[in-house]
Amino acid sequence: MTRSKADRLPPASGAKKSRPPRAAKFDTDIAVLESSPVAGPWLERLRVLFSPESMDRGLEAARSGRVRRIDIEPGALSGQVRSEEGDTRKMCLEMDLINDITWDRLVEGMSGEAMYAACLLERQWPPEMDALCARFGVPLIPDESETLTVSWDGDGHPEHWRGAALGWLAAERLAKDPLLILEIRGQYVEMLSDRLRQQRTLMTRGGAAAHPEPPLNAEVLTGAPLSECVERFWRVGSGFSDAQRPAVIDHVPHALLRRLGPSTMSDGKFPLSGLLATIYDTVADDAKQIQEDPGRVREIT
Repeated sequence: MTRSKADRLPPASGAKKSRPPRAAKFDTDIAVLESSPVAGPWLERLRVLFSPESMDRGLEAARSGRVRRIDIEPGALSGQVRSEEGDTRKMCLEMDLINDITWDRLVEGMSGEAMYAACLLERQWPPEMDALCARFGVPLIPDESETLTVSWDGDGHPEHWRGAALGWLAAERLAKDPLLILEIRGQYVEMLSDRLRQQRTLMTRGGAAAHPEPPLNAEVLTGAPLSECVERFWRVGSGFSDAQRPAVIDHVPHALLRRLGPSTMSDGKFPLSGLLATIYDTVADDAKQIQEDPGRVREIT
């Protein structure tokens, strides 16, 4: 499917001219791409979408460095592609995102094997990932039943060879980093790895909760009729200790930090979440010691 973006592009008036991004030159052996677990199926899908002539001309353009640096984001690949005559068009390959319910099923399926968590942590492609996705009927590379759309800026003929050139560069990127396909399909690797760790924690601990409710007996939950306790309603009473939270509770450690995901400070290189987790643990330990021994507060301060 193809469509033009001419009617959706914002006006360029008042915009400052910026230096064009450097060209990306394709220099990978095609046989290497075809043997890659992600780049290979990606090329097969492109060959269905584009004609052999468009694929050949696109490969020539990619090898000649006429494709500007490609941008990868959830649901889309885009880049500037220049023709032999010098005119440039922005091309975009768009695909559907995998919905949240399906991602939940995939995470549940991956949680049964430690291999997935280890590979994602090291940003390596899990060997059984293809089989897992096939078992759940979710191909990471859109098959012919899904829409892979080619769009471009401007009017006129779509010139599919430009889209094919962009596709060749994307194949090269996917061969070097297969996990990029997860991000294109809507799930950043760091977030997926974090979700997988949480799921495995829940499984190994037999159903934990971030902030579980304190276990209370039936009498505390129901309480006495209001007519019987009007005069003493605001008094603590002797049964107050029954409602206190127990000292040991099964919970997911640092649940709120996990929900926030990795820090964006310094492009994610600064381990802010880890620093906060350490601070929280230290404060919690000190608070516990103060509760057990109030006199210790002087030592800590």
